[in-house]
Amino acid sequence: MESERFSHKSIMLNEVLGIIEPSENEIYVDCTLGAGGHTKEILKTAQCKVIGIDRDPLAFSMNNDEYNSYGDRLDLVQGRFGDLEKHINGLGIKKVDAIFLDLGVSSMQLDNVDRGFSFRFDAPLDMRMGNDGQTASDIVNKFKKEDLANIIYGYGEERKSRRIAHGIVERRKIKRIETTFELSEIIKNSLGKKYSKIHPSTKTFQALRIYLNDELRELYKALIVSDSLLNEGGRLIVIAFHSLEDRIVKNFLRYNSVSEKKFNLGGVSKPFFYRNRRASKPTDDEIKINPRARSARLRYAYKTSFNYKGQEAGHSYNNYGGVSV
Repeated sequence: MESERFSHKSIMLNEVLGIIEPSENEIYVDCTLGAGGHTKEILKTAQCKVIGIDRDPLAFSMNNDEYNSYGDRLDLVQGRFGDLEKHINGLGIKKVDAIFLDLGVSSMQLDNVDRGFSFRFDAPLDMRMGNDGQTASDIVNKFKKEDLANIIYGYGEERKSRRIAHGIVERRKIKRIETTFELSEIIKNSLGKKYSKIHPSTKTFQALRIYLNDELRELYKALIVSDSLLNEGGRLIVIAFHSLEDRIVKNFLRYNSVSEKKFNLGGVSKPFFYRNRRASKPTDDEIKINPRARSARLRYAYKTSFNYKGQEAGHSYNNYGGVSV
């Protein structure tokens, strides 16, 4: 497992560095520290400071010696990035120059057999990004059939969610569902056909993980405080891996940013401007080296001098495309 940890490949690293353009004395926030790939490259590039946030305690222990070598240029915070403002202000910092989010489950978590994120390994059905709260096993064994179907459909976009939920409920009448292989077998039997490109368990596992860790609302919470935390010219960068995440980011920027051309004309009444409305994708070369990068979509924007006051922003989780189940 050590070799797996240190073979981690940071997604769209060159693109992220090109947007941040690390500079001396600036402060950046890596909201999803993971194996630390993006953070370590930023710190190598300039005499800057990074705040690394992750809810998974493993993210800090795996590279502890190297992290210590950066001294006060690196602050590590264990917690949810939805509490971004609290974490930054708790360090005595009011404003930062970039906020970066690399969403979804990390290679570090996927390849850790004991975490239960992947149907590739037979493991306890956990799926927690932290180490507290209920597990995925609790959900599949305790929730009503209708609630399970709604979760699988809403967060996994699985059209046959009711069939899968029925299979789960029938199986747990016989035996509690404890492992990833047990759940995957139920899903495959419920769908009752062979698959080609996408494994039949993919969408259900995604749905349980997103629901369990409240990933979409955590993203929403981080986005809406980015306005007040970024210095003018600060960069907001988000890499999403599936349509639910990307939809929230896309709509947030749509409602709260203007084009660079309009920004340069002055009189801006939005907190961000963008250079390219379309999402950037990994290069073919990167996908060949790291197939997990294939679904990545990067969006970014720059902070203007405009700031919302009070309730003026009108942020809405549902309007941005958030899912509520």
